[in-house]
Amino acid sequence: MMVESARSVAIQRISAEYKHFPDIEPTPLLVDALDARDGGLARAIDHAVHRRWISLTKVLSSVSNRSMHKLDGPVGATLLVGAAQLLLFDRIPDHAIIHSSVDWIKSRSKHPRSAGFVNAVLRNITRIRGELVTDGSYKNPNHFLRNDGSAWEFETPLFEDDVAAQFGFSQKSWKRLVEVFGPERSHQIGLNSMAEPPIIIANSPSASLSECVIPHSIHGFGVVPAGVDVAALLSSSNARIQDPTSASALSLTSSLNPTRILDVCAGRGTKTKQLRSMFPEAYIGATEPNNKRRESLLEISDRYNFEVFKPDSDGPTEPFDLILLDVPCSNSGVFARRPEAKYRYNDKSVSSLLELQQSILGEAMRVLRPKGYVLYATCSLDPDENINQVDWLIKKWGLNLCEQIESFPSCVPGFDAATWHDGGFAALLQAT
Repeated sequence: MMVESARSVAIQRISAEYKHFPDIEPTPLLVDALDARDGGLARAIDHAVHRRWISLTKVLSSVSNRSMHKLDGPVGATLLVGAAQLLLFDRIPDHAIIHSSVDWIKSRSKHPRSAGFVNAVLRNITRIRGELVTDGSYKNPNHFLRNDGSAWEFETPLFEDDVAAQFGFSQKSWKRLVEVFGPERSHQIGLNSMAEPPIIIANSPSASLSECVIPHSIHGFGVVPAGVDVAALLSSSNARIQDPTSASALSLTSSLNPTRILDVCAGRGTKTKQLRSMFPEAYIGATEPNNKRRESLLEISDRYNFEVFKPDSDGPTEPFDLILLDVPCSNSGVFARRPEAKYRYNDKSVSSLLELQQSILGEAMRVLRPKGYVLYATCSLDPDENINQVDWLIKKWGLNLCEQIESFPSCVPGFDAATWHDGGFAALLQAT
């Protein structure tokens, strides 16, 4: 029986996804068979490939004479994992990366020549990979950008006329970005998408941050340093993982006094917890169509005193004073946290999302009290999903806009973690 290594576990995962790209939905990598050190390495490799899949593919295509998408899964995955280590990991020797890649493909591939091909392609990367420079620039087509702001300066302009691949976007995604936001803002979105976002926690207003947490520039939030046990930190306090932009959406309701609240598409309950903190006496109901996320909601429902409606139940049917609609969206404000969203952000996917959002909004309107409030929120930057949907609510359902806020993601590679916040949108509306 073959003993699995960190690289082997990562390659097997990427191999299973390879032919399905860009239709991937990363889930936690299973590393039960590895010790803590190897498990950490496997997760880091898997994470790096998912974040920079297109950028890595561009490099690999440039140093081989083969079309990457035509390779079989094991060979393509081995090259992606090897390239990610050569370009994004600094403490692993090149020879060790190449040797382990070749050994794995020898033992797993059905094609005898695959090992030689993998060896040649990865060695070609090391041959044209020049100096590691401190300040990378997307304006330099020779630069392979990294999440700390540095870049490998290649001997050839790999990204000439292809800034989309340099940032790690598909051509369709980049085309929509530029059409919607213009080149300058698109470049900022691209840079932000490559930065490694910190874990940020929010405390209830009456509590203080743990001493192990770095205070955020926004009061009431803190950055969790590397090495801190996040699960233990959350279980020992009323803190929740939440970005300041996400939390700011509910600030629009701070002057309200609802007695019945419905949280639609509640996910794992981040905003549900925030609602309970803000409105301790209110009845709170929550819906979530995804089975796994709904299970997470049910696990905390007693602790935070809210009811979870099942999809096959008759509820909710009673009217509500406040309905929170944090709807599924393109995630264009959180590409750094959801790198797979970079690959599917295009005209077709956004159009489909708009229909889904309006369907969810229409269902919610049926249980809104007269004079009741709707808080519409997304983690998107796209105006079609944001202000244009607000306009639809006003015209279709006769709501009045009370207030809205929009946030552009704050940081680029090399940022100060204490200043990070995601992008997003929220609008408070009232029924007549």
